[in-house]
Amino acid sequence: MADPADAQLQQWFNAVDLDRSGAISSGELQQALAFGGMNFSLKVCAALIRLHDRDNSGTISFTEFRTLNHFIMGLQQRFQQHDTSRKGRIEKKGVEQLLQSMGYRLDGPAFQALFSAYDPDRSGSSDIAELVAMTVFLQGATATFQAFDLQRQGRITLDYNQFVYAASSIG
Repeated sequence: MADPADAQLQQWFNAVDLDRSGAISSGELQQALAFGGMNFSLKVCAALIRLHDRDNSGTISFTEFRTLNHFIMGLQQRFQQHDTSRKGRIEKKGVEQLLQSMGYRLDGPAFQALFSAYDPDRSGSSDIAELVAMTVFLQGATATFQAFDLQRQGRITLDYNQFVYAASSIG
């Protein structure tokens, strides 16, 4: 018997795959996620596609969409665990703890810069969309850093062109 969750995902996917190509773009992903009550910017959707596009087609297949959905559902679960007030927002300290539980150990200044970049209303807290955007950035930053850290020393040296390339690759 087919998984009902997969059937729902397939329905969302098919609803936005208007050309029936079997793949969706970042704009189509934005629509599919909105069907599920998740509203993300086009920029975040494009970054989500880059992270989950295993065949580097610039789009995602249903299989890749399922993996992406699993990633978001995992983040939502973590978010709910840290949303102690049940108001749909996590205070800055809770965001830091959540990211640490995911293996991101940032020093104070790095975390403050990251948090400020993804707290556009300067509320001192994050909603799920801001957390997803932050996490997508961190995953992209980690992958880009690792691509330059060939000896796995935790340090890289970049010339200006490499820096621009790396920064553009993140997200």
